Amino acid sequence: MGAGKTVAAVSAVRHLRRQRIVDKGVIFALKSTKWQWVREIAKVDPRAKVQVVDGDRRSRTAAIRRAGRYHYTIMHYECLVNDWDMIKKYLPIDFMILDEATYIKSFRAKRSRAAKALGKRSGVRMALSGQPVENRPEELFSIMEFVDPEVLGSFHKFDRTFIVRDGYGRPKRYRNLNLIHQRLGPAMYRKSREDIAEWLPEMIELEMPVVLDPATMALHDLIRHDLSVAIDKALAEGVRGGFDILTHYGRTPTGKDASLMGDVMSRLLAMRMLSSHPALLNISAKDFDSEVSRRGSKYASELNASGALSGLPNTHEKLDHLLEHVDEILDEDPRHKVVVFSYFKPMLSMIARELIGRITKGPLGAGLTMITGDVSGIERDNRIQRFNNSPDCRIFLSSDAGAYGINLNQGSHLICYDLPWSAGALSQRISRIDRTDSSFKQIHIGYMFGLNTIEERMFNMLIQKRKVARAFIDGEFDGKGGGSINLDLESLREFLDTQ
Repeated sequence: MGAGKTVAAVSAVRHLRRQRIVDKGVIFALKSTKWQWVREIAKVDPRAKVQVVDGDRRSRTAAIRRAGRYHYTIMHYECLVNDWDMIKKYLPIDFMILDEATYIKSFRAKRSRAAKALGKRSGVRMALSGQPVENRPEELFSIMEFVDPEVLGSFHKFDRTFIVRDGYGRPKRYRNLNLIHQRLGPAMYRKSREDIAEWLPEMIELEMPVVLDPATMALHDLIRHDLSVAIDKALAEGVRGGFDILTHYGRTPTGKDASLMGDVMSRLLAMRMLSSHPALLNISAKDFDSEVSRRGSKYASELNASGALSGLPNTHEKLDHLLEHVDEILDEDPRHKVVVFSYFKPMLSMIARELIGRITKGPLGAGLTMITGDVSGIERDNRIQRFNNSPDCRIFLSSDAGAYGINLNQGSHLICYDLPWSAGALSQRISRIDRTDSSFKQIHIGYMFGLNTIEERMFNMLIQKRKVARAFIDGEFDGKGGGSINLDLESLREFLDTQ
């Protein structure tokens, strides 16, 4: 990530156009990166005609109809589902590029099926990704099924060759990783961080553990007890063969597993919210109790009704630690700019309010901007450009909606206020400032987590998961531990017992 995938892809298309092998094609990208593609094409292939499919359905339909007039038509992934009838009828496809190709990592997703069906009409297919394995190696198979289905063969063959499963069908370990690396070789142009180290900034990683106050930790222990009870119940009902915390997100449980999984996940989420800020639990409880809101957590509402959320402090050590750290960074050098990621949108709003208060009252001398999934594509691009180009905008707050595809090369420091489950998502966050065009010779990455909380377990797990991803993509595997890292009910229960 940050190694120049966009430039490499456009350069390849330009070469193929000059050779008269291709003429017109389509790029599927994230809403937040479509305009970035326009800028890069203008630099690398300036004579090409480019259009962006955007706006309401009527505007998108008109753009798809006139795609034959342009060398590059840039669309977002949702169009594969929402505009499928028009796409398959009118879109000229000599080449097809999928940016952030993990968007087709799921076999069942409609956009994955549509992308693969459309790809069969194109002789030139490129899938761009700095993290093709985020949680499971099967994601890599789904991406390669679009690029060239002959490379890895059928899924049955792939599964039998590379994955050893237990009696419940859950992966126990991975094998033959050198073989998968060899098979990918002819179809993969790969640049690891080590390959381009001379052009990348030096990365300094900082663990930022925080000791939370006694009242917060007491509530954390209460929720942990409830989580242990929920896990024991799920194990007693035989869910151990099908429940994997990491893969739960993105799939819908059915039958009795749905309720049991829901109980476990709601308590895990409550522990994460509490570790970030107790106010998040209150917000979730109020949302659930509201007659107009369809959001919120039933479990948070139950905690509130029991009185467990009363008596919590209004301040929070983790947020205070973040604010102090940001002050130090920006005071140290007027060129420094900070990127802060949080999984929770209400947390971003709280951070923004605190920072704005400090900006207006103190010597911080910095403006800020923020993006979440609620911000439109054009406005996202405006905010990204403001952070990168305005000396007065020194703080960028983002949910994981801003973790993919955007270039924040003016950022000198990145802080993960909380952590995602996926090692791939964590790497995506980091790569927003870890880029070949970074303005700094040295960048700093900070990982915040509450000591003796679920966050500490997540941090340790993410380090291990990153090793599994590298084993499949780069062939870096020492053969220890079977190459498989699981966070399932048993391992989670064991972790809770050791707290």
